[in-house]
Amino acid sequence: MNEPTFDKAIPAAETTQRRGISAVWLLPLLAVLLGGWLAYKHLNEVGVSIVVTFATGEGVVAGTTEVRYKGIKVGTVNELVVQPDLQSVAAHITLSRQAESALKQDTQFWLVKPELSLAGVQGLDTLVSGNYIAIRPGSSQKTKHVFKALDQPPPPKPARGDLEIQLLASDVGSLHSGSPIHYRKLRVGEIVDYQLSDNRNKVIFKAHIDAEYVDLVNENSRFWNSSGVTVSGDLNSIELKTDSLASIILGGLSFDTPPGTAPGQPAQNDDAFTIYPSYAEANTGIEIEIEFKTAEGIKANHTEIRYKGLTAGKLIKLDMKPDYSAITATASINPLAPILLNDSTQFWLATPEISLSQISGLSTLLTGSHIEMDFSGSTDSDKRAFVALKEAPAPKRDEDGLYLTLTAKKLDGLTRNSKIYYRGIAIGKVVDYTLEKQQDNIAIDVLIHPKHQALITFDARFYQSSGLDVSASLQGVELNVDSLASIVSGGINLYLPNRATQADPVKANTRFTLLGSRKEALDRGPTIDIHFANGEGLKAGAALKYLGVTVGKIEDIQLNHPEDGVTAQVSINPEARELIVQDSQFWRVKPNISLEKIANLGTLIFGEYITFEPGNSTELGYSFTGMNAPPEDYLSNSGLTLTLKAPSLASIKKGRSVFYREIPIGQVTGFELDTHARHVNIYVHIDPYYAPLVKSNSVFWNATGIAFDFGWLSGAKLRTGSAQSLLAGGIALATPDLPGETVSDGATFTLHDAPLDSWQQWQPEIPLRETTMHANQ
Repeated sequence: MNEPTFDKAIPAAETTQRRGISAVWLLPLLAVLLGGWLAYKHLNEVGVSIVVTFATGEGVVAGTTEVRYKGIKVGTVNELVVQPDLQSVAAHITLSRQAESALKQDTQFWLVKPELSLAGVQGLDTLVSGNYIAIRPGSSQKTKHVFKALDQPPPPKPARGDLEIQLLASDVGSLHSGSPIHYRKLRVGEIVDYQLSDNRNKVIFKAHIDAEYVDLVNENSRFWNSSGVTVSGDLNSIELKTDSLASIILGGLSFDTPPGTAPGQPAQNDDAFTIYPSYAEANTGIEIEIEFKTAEGIKANHTEIRYKGLTAGKLIKLDMKPDYSAITATASINPLAPILLNDSTQFWLATPEISLSQISGLSTLLTGSHIEMDFSGSTDSDKRAFVALKEAPAPKRDEDGLYLTLTAKKLDGLTRNSKIYYRGIAIGKVVDYTLEKQQDNIAIDVLIHPKHQALITFDARFYQSSGLDVSASLQGVELNVDSLASIVSGGINLYLPNRATQADPVKANTRFTLLGSRKEALDRGPTIDIHFANGEGLKAGAALKYLGVTVGKIEDIQLNHPEDGVTAQVSINPEARELIVQDSQFWRVKPNISLEKIANLGTLIFGEYITFEPGNSTELGYSFTGMNAPPEDYLSNSGLTLTLKAPSLASIKKGRSVFYREIPIGQVTGFELDTHARHVNIYVHIDPYYAPLVKSNSVFWNATGIAFDFGWLSGAKLRTGSAQSLLAGGIALATPDLPGETVSDGATFTLHDAPLDSWQQWQPEIPLRETTMHANQ
């Protein structure tokens, strides 16, 4: 048997060769990578070392003081050492690698610490975080690691779109870094830095104009100093002028382009402009011309133009016109002044006025005259040439209150602003006065203050204050003394009767007569308005009559514009006040000449007048509508009013009867001298029932007393009236057998001394008018 061999029992081993790095080397590789990263991290965090020298180490602390760029920390002061020359201190600073690109040759460093100045508080955040060093990267291509810190922060760089310009002045004045620049009082930029010029004779200010206002600056713009406080004083006041509070503290500039000057090319960076000391010297005003008759009181570069106390401009040049007729004054108007130059603009020379009533413009005695101006915004026109007024214009009616017109024959010392008093209290003032067109009256415009205008009713009466009013009678002497102010300066007083407050209030521009004394005011009644379709034949001074007796007169007649017609303002005598009630009827009495009849011939000579019939109301009236003829039922209801002209009054008295065939048909209601004193007007009233007896050819005679006639051929004749007329006296009336036309109210007849025999033989047939009284009998 064959036995197995060892080689056949154990198979042969197979081997395979592997390629690559063995795992044993991974750990050393990782160690190398970690070491490299740690080395990179260390080098990156260590940053860049630089040195910044300071004049002093005050405010800088090693290990604490930071270096910041735009508020972000980019480094820290590591060490602070004194330089070998002992003139400065070196701060060793480590900056982060991200700030390395900022280390240029022109990079700037400075210390930021809290600082209080006129421009404000700077570095306020350092009170909490401590001082820090600020960095401004440069633009140079060369790098640098040793720097010298600035003593002061550098001026700020202009923002994107801002304009940086240079402004030249002879000295710094009140300007500083941060001083504002204004355009029409709107802040548009600021001064950021200043320095002496190379030749040391000027100061150069660097200024920034904000991007949104860059277009306002052009090559013709002019800048002037508007900073600080200007104090001016005179007898009236002390005046402080300043552009703004910021300008008081920081100083300030303003700029503009002179009116009428082309804007020019837009300003470019680094363009230079001159700073003028004042607006006037910059001459950026609006040039206008004002023509004066003479140069007296005005002076170039001195005389100011004022509007309501504010300086609006100044005269800059005076020239004689070519024909030597006047002076042309060229003035510069401040474009910032709140004024308008149009067709309504007026100029006049203000001079001092001294009178008993007031002292005005006294300051001009010391400071010289000035020019006043006024205007309205009612027109859009633009005007540059004017003619000065000879005197101040009438004041505008722009105050609140009630405006009235008082008419007087003379002013008697009244001036503008003279006071109007009631019980010693000033309730208004005189605004202006003018001579009326007829030149027989002065119209005085007055203003009653709002809180007192309710006092003015139709019963109000105005009189001139003389200060002292004396009236004497058998009962004694009455002395009325006004206020001291009215004694010295004069004025106007208001008198209100007992029932004045119950009267209707007046409207604006109502006219009153200005009475001469308090006594006249006491003796005068109220004023009423009567509206007529037209004013033909009516005039101021015409009478208001009742039953032929004058009980008032027309004070004034005014158009009712824009409404139709006219309004007669009538003053009522006090004794007739109770007759003027709300339903009274008024009408005009005027001549009536036609083929049918002739009536009211007296009005051809003496003028038309107004008459009326009282109403039945118990309420007093103040405004009425007048008629051109009496109402149709006037004669039947009220009778007939006639005027008899006689050479003398004889024994005729008020209240005596008018007879027709010895029967009383009326009575005498009054009498007065003719306007020219040529005869006597006797007014009679005929009872309505008997009114038809009076015709256009009726005759009247004096039936009072006894008449004795004697003639050689006719003998003696004794004539007497009836026993009633003999005892009581009166007037007789007769109408021919062929009666004339019916007469209207106001007809005029002649009163004869005695009748003719034929008159008493007349026996006309005249139907009498039926009235309520006779119908009931």
